[in-house]
Amino acid sequence: MKMNISDSEMIVMRAIWTLEQASVDQIACQIAASNDWSVATIKTLLGRLVKKEMLTTTKSGRKFIYTPTMSECQAVGLMGQELLDKVCAQKHVNVLVNLIDDAMLTAENLQLISEALAAKTPACHVNCDCLEKFSACTCDHDHATEDMEIMETV
Repeated sequence: MKMNISDSEMIVMRAIWTLEQASVDQIACQIAASNDWSVATIKTLLGRLVKKEMLTTTKSGRKFIYTPTMSECQAVGLMGQELLDKVCAQKHVNVLVNLIDDAMLTAENLQLISEALAAKTPACHVNCDCLEKFSACTCDHDHATEDMEIMETV
């Protein structure tokens, strides 16, 4: 599943994750005023999220109840993976370092990151995958030499 959702849709999702499940009225109470959105706008966003299979609906009387199809943690994991998929494998480290630099982290958060790094098995080598993913490469290396090295190891 892809997390191809807009910033506005993400605001709606965060409200629903907070409430665990919600009606349009409950969602509107959470987000309408701070975003200057009408109930019609919220309904449009909910319809898009249902189409994208981020939400399911059940009928309760005359109202629909919206329930997320995944947890916020699962969604964040997918977003992180999608971000890495958009970047050359050799530049993943830059993305991670920049995210750490930009994030507000507690001592406990840093300990958790340290433990994750200590448990991570290092790769022997990370190959550029730009040509496979994007059909173009801006990395500072020679693909011909890299291809020869791969062929020699086979």
